[in-house]
Amino acid sequence: MVQIMRTGRQRGARVHRNLVHGGFIVLVLVAVAAWAFGGLAVRLGVVAVIGAIPAAGIVVGMRINRIVSRTSWYLLLAASALFTIFNYLWFVQLGLGRDVGAAGPANLVLQVLAYGSIMLSALQVIRKHSEGDRGGIIDAALLGVGLITPVWEFVLRPHLLGLEVSGASQGIYLLKMLLLTGTLGALLRIARTAGTARTSLIYFFISIGATVVSVVSSLLSTRPGSDYYSPFVDLFAMIGYLGLAAAALHPSSTEFTQPAGWRRSRLRPVRLSHLGLVLAMVPVVGSMPAMVGGSTDNMLLTFGTLLVIPLVVARIGLLMAERAADQETLRYQAHHDELTGLVNRRRFFALLEEAVRSGDGVAVLYCDLDRFKAINDVYGHEAGDEVLRVFADRLRGTLRSEDIAARIGGDEFLILGTGTTAGDADALRRRIEDATAAPAVWRGHELSFGVTVGAAHGGGADTTADGLMSAADADMYRRKAVRRDSVPQAPRHPTAAEASRRP
Repeated sequence: MVQIMRTGRQRGARVHRNLVHGGFIVLVLVAVAAWAFGGLAVRLGVVAVIGAIPAAGIVVGMRINRIVSRTSWYLLLAASALFTIFNYLWFVQLGLGRDVGAAGPANLVLQVLAYGSIMLSALQVIRKHSEGDRGGIIDAALLGVGLITPVWEFVLRPHLLGLEVSGASQGIYLLKMLLLTGTLGALLRIARTAGTARTSLIYFFISIGATVVSVVSSLLSTRPGSDYYSPFVDLFAMIGYLGLAAAALHPSSTEFTQPAGWRRSRLRPVRLSHLGLVLAMVPVVGSMPAMVGGSTDNMLLTFGTLLVIPLVVARIGLLMAERAADQETLRYQAHHDELTGLVNRRRFFALLEEAVRSGDGVAVLYCDLDRFKAINDVYGHEAGDEVLRVFADRLRGTLRSEDIAARIGGDEFLILGTGTTAGDADALRRRIEDATAAPAVWRGHELSFGVTVGAAHGGGADTTADGLMSAADADMYRRKAVRRDSVPQAPRHPTAAEASRRP
């Protein structure tokens, strides 16, 4: 029954995904048909209808996909509603020939608010996903900024100069393009590494990418004293709307701002060269017109530098932090046992020598697990490893914060106590023995084990590390011999066949 329900859910999820993909493709074909064969009124009407789909898709998607984190979607919903109004006004004015003031201040206000909402949503998505891959996201954003730089300098800026657009307006266009392409680069990086949220983020990337192409097409098709604009503006605007609707309706939208399963990558030499290219591109491209008798693009040099330099500084900071973390990891691995996390032999003896030189009271306890070999023989080394981990965890619970516990190999452990008396060492030995009273549990089996603890205490000029170790080792073997002589027969462990029959 459970398998049938699971299969039904998987089939339903597959149908859900296919419906989203199929709907996106069908509606894109409708948009292409309207662009290719429809007149101005038909095209604007289709744009108005398709422009309303994202708002409906977001509302439905939040409900059927049970989206918990909704702030980004509410921002996108607001942008969709604004674009719906914007498209309706232009349809009435250009498509139906009624002057409703679509080209007036309302045009600018609606666009600023709509694009602002989209940018805020995208930035929140980037912030949420950057926890796992800050470096990769910064690299991608820088690459996006670098790629738009020559497009601006050799395509967009000459067109704006030909239209005699003011310097302030050019600056606004440039800043918008730098921010949009930087955001696009970051979203593409997230979409590639976001795991379960990938499909929804790819649709979101398509939406913003189509929006950028639509903005560039609108800019390049602008003519002084003319209402003409390129049909490509409408085509890519419709693709952008449909991409946003698909991002909301796809099941992966649940993780849109709740990243799961991201993949992190290191900065490799190829990507490092890309960063160097971006750093060089802004000043080189901005200064290139002056080399051929034109004027230096001071706006690109200013805005590009103001955007690129902080990103590069942040990337360098991340590299330094990663390097420090790697060094700390190597130091930890050099001083600790991989299985138990306790101090290893080399580190323990270095700390012991230091404690002995201090002249304070020093206690060394030598622990050897009982019945460990039998557990390994019957249940295997995985069971033995679990016993070692359990004992190490319990050992930590018996120690003071200043005590040091180490695994020196096999089933042998050492404890170093500083500032102690012989009575303190004996009390600690009893606590450690009591810590093995309960068995370790491994795959349903109760693995009973014990520990024999030898203790030695010393202090002053005559105390040596070797002497304490020898005394603790001798005391441990003496106690083990006494225990063995006092017990006529050790508890019999089950054979492998018997162990396999136990629950």
